[in-house]
Amino acid sequence: MREEDILENHGDAGTFIIRVQHRQHSSWQGLITWVDEDKTVAFRSALELIKLIDEALNDKDDESGNETLVKR
Repeated sequence: MREEDILENHGDAGTFIIRVQHRQHSSWQGLITWVDEDKTVAFRSALELIKLIDEALNDKDDESGNETLVKR
């Protein structure tokens, strides 16, 4: 799927592009991009990936402005 096609179809809560680069130790490693905020971060496991998405969506609703995903 082309990146333009992905950007046209987005979720209501947030849109993330997940790039799995390796599969080691029974888990995934790669990059996650939060499209709405133009932020990318590396993850080292599927659990970390889930936590990053959860924190990003919670931070979006949080008024404190603290963000987990950092622009790289």
